[in-house]
Amino acid sequence: MNDDNSEHENQDTGVLIRIKRAAEILGVSVRTVWRLIAEGQLTRRRVRGCTRVPLSEVLRLAGEGV
Repeated sequence: MNDDNSEHENQDTGVLIRIKRAAEILGVSVRTVWRLIAEGQLTRRRVRGCTRVPLSEVLRLAGEGV
């Protein structure tokens, strides 16, 4: 787990990352990440009121060239 709280460990999903970090990894805008969530291509998780997405799903999309 990361000391700066940018990533969180969850038993069901593994590492969860912030929307902004997901956008950086994918090379897209934050708005595009929200669109991917709305379309069901990314799963949204709430951690203490903040939205996170599974790193594994972001890496999968990155591998697909999204």
